[in-house]
Amino acid sequence: MAHPRINFFVIGFLVLFWAGNGSSGWADQPTPLDGVTTAEVAPEQASQTKGDRAATRDYVLTSGQPSTNWGDALISGNGRQGVMVHGQPLEETIVLNHEKLWVPAQPVKPDVPNMVSAIKQARELAKQEKWGPAASIVFNEFGKRNAEMFPEEALIRPGPRFGLNYVHPALYFKISVPKKGEVKNYSRTLQLDSGEVSVRWTDDRGDWQRDIFVSRPDNVVVTRLRRPSNASLTAELRFAARPGWNEEDIAAPVVEHIEGAEDGDGEMYLHTSYRHLHGLPQAEGYQVMSRVIVKGGASHAKSDRILIQDVDEVLVLTRTEFLPIASQPSRDRLRADLDELSESYVELLAAHAKVHGEMFHRVHYRLGGEFGNGRTTEEIIAEAEANGPTPAYLEWIFAVGRYSLISSSGELPPTLMGIWGDTWKPMWWGHYTNDSNLNLAISNGSVGNLPEAMESYFSWIETLYPDWERNAQQLYGARGYMGAIAHGWRHGVAIAGWQGWTGATGWLGAYFWQHYLFTGDREFLAERVVPLLENTVLFYQDFLGPMEGRDGKFLIYPSISPENQSPNTPGAPNATSEIAIIRGSVNALIDAYRELEINQDRIPELQAFLKKVPEYRINEDGAIAEWSCPGVEDNYNHRHNSHLHAVYPGVEINPSTPELYQAARRAIEKRLESGQGNKSAHGFMELGFYGSRLQDPEIVWNMLEDYARSKFIYRSFISSHNPDHRIYNLDSILALPAILTEMCVYSRPGEINLLPGIPATQLPRGEISGVLARKAMVIDRLAWDLPENTIRLELSSKVDQSVAISSRLPIESVHSSAATFDGAQWRLALPANQSVSALIMLEKPN
Repeated sequence: MAHPRINFFVIGFLVLFWAGNGSSGWADQPTPLDGVTTAEVAPEQASQTKGDRAATRDYVLTSGQPSTNWGDALISGNGRQGVMVHGQPLEETIVLNHEKLWVPAQPVKPDVPNMVSAIKQARELAKQEKWGPAASIVFNEFGKRNAEMFPEEALIRPGPRFGLNYVHPALYFKISVPKKGEVKNYSRTLQLDSGEVSVRWTDDRGDWQRDIFVSRPDNVVVTRLRRPSNASLTAELRFAARPGWNEEDIAAPVVEHIEGAEDGDGEMYLHTSYRHLHGLPQAEGYQVMSRVIVKGGASHAKSDRILIQDVDEVLVLTRTEFLPIASQPSRDRLRADLDELSESYVELLAAHAKVHGEMFHRVHYRLGGEFGNGRTTEEIIAEAEANGPTPAYLEWIFAVGRYSLISSSGELPPTLMGIWGDTWKPMWWGHYTNDSNLNLAISNGSVGNLPEAMESYFSWIETLYPDWERNAQQLYGARGYMGAIAHGWRHGVAIAGWQGWTGATGWLGAYFWQHYLFTGDREFLAERVVPLLENTVLFYQDFLGPMEGRDGKFLIYPSISPENQSPNTPGAPNATSEIAIIRGSVNALIDAYRELEINQDRIPELQAFLKKVPEYRINEDGAIAEWSCPGVEDNYNHRHNSHLHAVYPGVEINPSTPELYQAARRAIEKRLESGQGNKSAHGFMELGFYGSRLQDPEIVWNMLEDYARSKFIYRSFISSHNPDHRIYNLDSILALPAILTEMCVYSRPGEINLLPGIPATQLPRGEISGVLARKAMVIDRLAWDLPENTIRLELSSKVDQSVAISSRLPIESVHSSAATFDGAQWRLALPANQSVSALIMLEKPN
């Protein structure tokens, strides 16, 4: 029985609205590590002086201080498992994470309520422009139906109740070393092309080093402790449950430390189960096991720890496993799996680095900053916060963003926090949010030549199709697919706030189509892209069919511009973002049919449907309006920019649509003048994409400068959601490599646009290599030297084609045997699977 005073939908709406505005509220911020301070490291010895430092190899991120909060912890991961390493020399805490560790919030699996009748009533009122009464019907019925789904107790208790799972850490792996003298010469490093985190220091026993990485081929966390240079190693190892779990959600973990099968070896083990069944017959849970291998000494197990005494080296092999049935943990099988692994740290690292490094090194990006020439993250970030972004800062942003996408893409795509986090109360439950966040998180996958990351995304999205069909049927009585605005990995049901939003499937599906354009994979197009696009368009046809007006145009209602509303017309129809998503989906399907030369008879039908979709509206300010409905006012002071979807991630608004092109620029100006709401990182990222696609380096650079000065980057080079390091969130660090790429090169089929977002003064020289361009091209190398007015381009194509070369900087000439000039533009003839080089001379500025 539902609680009589609870409107479930309104609660969900308010919670998401509150969360979207960045309140710290219920969620933890990255907090200080209990009982540990940087006092362990002598301040004058915390980081070496520049003169003392040896030359640092590329891609070694160096911090001069251990972390005392989890936002600054260095991360490693293989997509399935992750670690957060604080780097405390004597009392280390390593946070273990796993991509599928999400607490189920309910005893039942959520289902989307049947809203067909109520929405039909609301739409009849919408046709009469009675927006308020129509919205009331939808909101009230959503609240009633949602509340019927859950037990009364679940609705009235505090916490993340609204059918949403929430992410959490697996446990703490703690390492204690006795103190002997002052800690000095400290550093902690992250080798991005291997994922190896190392902690180094010196005390009275000599020089110390501790290393850890997460192996992709062996799916294991590998930790190595080595003796100091002048003594043997004595330490304590233990598993500890992360404090703060809710016993109503998760059982108290069982933790054991025992002797291993081999002399001197040990084993650490944790097992627990979730309380709520989430509609399953038996509870899920997880287990974690470490095999402790000692070399040159012995270990002894106590009830709560493993004691290491006078050894040369310790190797710890750890695996976290999600258990579909918690009562069947298969501990013996897990032990046997760990026993089969190599006992050589060097061999394990080499196998992992070969796979991880190959992925990482497909793309390179240089701005002449030399990654700071060995300076610490503290120094590089402090300089950017004080003076704006430097070449070194941007090089690290690009490299860490690429590294983080690789490291957080496993069976699932990255969440709001990737696969990391150290809280039982993550903001927005740490889930997948489909109206900007997940979209940005995977934006670098295709252009960045990381098909593995995109496959994590594609395969997971495909598991949601049954729920998407259910959403369409239950909400609108429609066929096809309708996605949801936010959820965990277990389902894609449309629940909580804004559940009537119809833009998710079109937006999420666009990355399938774009991936085809980047790769030219026709099998992928035929078997995975076209079926998704067909079901997306089928939904829009059924959704809009009953809403054709006298003018022959559809009225889009219900209609939502993500997380925003008009100040004078709440519940307004024809959100511009939905217009763009619908148009983009239909156009992509038409293009896909033409590419595959199939279903040609359907194209006229689809074109006729497109003509009924509302046009974009330019408001009295000369900006693209957020709602294409006369009299509906814009709310400019907002963190989302969804009404510019046709600029990014769509492609409909471009230089060939000059009036809309300028109106998009004006819309950005109005957002900036009004303050961008709470300045969420995802809003900054959208501005970066818009600026490059509008070929306006000033927009892009101003965004980067504001971003750098606003303290979004932790000392780990991971990003926050809000300024001043508030709310651990990977949206921006994952998206920035794609933005920095589009500043260098933007492509459409048949066209390469060079340096659309590069500011000549701030970034006069640079180079990028290995990124993909649309229509199956690879930018083998793009290097620019603007003081010399030159661009050097090397590119290759999977197919024979001719491509136009353009730039916002006037081109004087193109020197290449493959180049021609037709009087209006330069073109390069690209033979299949051959690299073509060109020297492009720019006109000298006046």
